[in-house]
Amino acid sequence: MTGRPTVPVDIVGGFLGSGKTTLLRRLLEQGTGAFASGEAGGAPERVAVVVNELGEIGIDGLVVGGLGFGERMVELSSGCICCQLDTVHFEIALDELCDDVDPDRIVIETSGVADPGALARRLADLGRPLGSVITVADSVNLARVLAEPIGGAQIAAADFLVVSKLDLPETAGLAAASARMRVLNSRALIVPGPVDDAGLRLLFGSGLPAGRTDRPAVAGAAPAIDLESVSWRTDRPLERRATLDVLGTLPPAVYRAKGVVRYAGASVPALVNVTAGRLQSQWEPALDGAAGPGGQLVFIGRDLPAWRDRLLAALDACVASTV
Repeated sequence: MTGRPTVPVDIVGGFLGSGKTTLLRRLLEQGTGAFASGEAGGAPERVAVVVNELGEIGIDGLVVGGLGFGERMVELSSGCICCQLDTVHFEIALDELCDDVDPDRIVIETSGVADPGALARRLADLGRPLGSVITVADSVNLARVLAEPIGGAQIAAADFLVVSKLDLPETAGLAAASARMRVLNSRALIVPGPVDDAGLRLLFGSGLPAGRTDRPAVAGAAPAIDLESVSWRTDRPLERRATLDVLGTLPPAVYRAKGVVRYAGASVPALVNVTAGRLQSQWEPALDGAAGPGGQLVFIGRDLPAWRDRLLAALDACVASTV
């Protein structure tokens, strides 16, 4: 089995009835193709969705599968993926999914009583690249959810907090929900629902296509979020420590960063990913042929003029003086 170890894995969590399946339906209906390919009309990403439910009958799987995406969906019932599958079988399941479906991205929907942070740690232990931890938060029932320990854990684990049911008259509203969630998570970006096309690109669009060295600005915007992007590349290796220092201290207005870089003295390239301040860097021999001699990075955020020049200058200073 090839296992496709570089395929990013996104986690969608949230308490029972929060709206996780609605978000997944939106993802599968709309896709992230234009963002993935960098051009309108580009080939859509192949998204493999793992739906994890408690109970004998997987209702969410039926709802998502009814859209005609069954060949890209795997359903796990009668158990929680973050605790019921042992590490060996969990890794085997991911490998088999990659071999059978050949996805560009895997999205795991956890059960409503699961801790997405525990699943993120398991993926890290396996060396699997983690894209986003997305928690859907119910603005109508948020007080009840936060009274449950697992509800608080789901909020705290998130890179992105999608606030659902804002269109209902009984909602507490975005400001009230945000204030309550900020007590548990000051790092995550809060995204008002329903999520539009640009919001999907932000939540799930962390992939940097192999060989691509530029990225157009993200068109449109999620509600109340104006998104812009900037790309950077070099044809020389980078100093590892200096590069990680820059990526680990990005301005709060930079929500995502992703790229493939080659460090001075290293025999294989590294895949780096920053999501809402969380930095990952791992060696990826599989990308050796596409990495080039230096590095390519893309950054997505807002208030671009405030940080663009300073960031690019800091990256330029990371270029190694000798190979």
